[in-house]
Amino acid sequence: MRYTCVMSKTAKGRATRQSFQDAARRVFERDGYLNARLSDIAEEAGKSMASFYNYFDSKEALLTDLATDFDTELQAKVAEPFERGLAPHDALPEAIRAFYRHYRTRLPDVVGIVQASMVDPKFAADWREIRTNGVRTISIGIRRAQRDGWAPGLDPMLAASALSSMLEHFCWVWLAQGGDAIDVELEEDHAVDTLWKLWSHAIYWTEAE
Repeated sequence: MRYTCVMSKTAKGRATRQSFQDAARRVFERDGYLNARLSDIAEEAGKSMASFYNYFDSKEALLTDLATDFDTELQAKVAEPFERGLAPHDALPEAIRAFYRHYRTRLPDVVGIVQASMVDPKFAADWREIRTNGVRTISIGIRRAQRDGWAPGLDPMLAASALSSMLEHFCWVWLAQGGDAIDVELEEDHAVDTLWKLWSHAIYWTEAE
């Protein structure tokens, strides 16, 4: 069962909820999720604790809300190249770039998600459920490639999990942790090109090769 938050139907309510989300991101970025206090978030938002509890029952509920928004926005961004009608070989690099940029922009959310997942089994279960949306999306692309004769016999869901994990952990290591201790100064184009080449070779192959 997920942590819960209250969704307001009024413009004022939505604005207040957004102010708590934005404040949480700033506090998470400054102090880290584990050290963040609800009083700090409320103060940063310029709101009272009573107002906070009108929307969220805990810090964990606020983070679950952020994680859900993170995933919803991500799904829309990575889908956009495909919705424009681009062929998979053209759309996938753009989708990977969208993921990379979203991860970088929303890094405070990611830090909170990773830290909470390490210490809170309930939130970890929530996040596992949320991130499965991306795994399912990737598996659809793999199945489409298989209908065209690629990657015969590959388990679409397991392969999608592996590719999703590669993308997420790569972004975590290089965007949150400063990269591996190797002689590489990573720029966005280099990152996207590397990830795309690995992804394409993982999917676009046949037994004849």
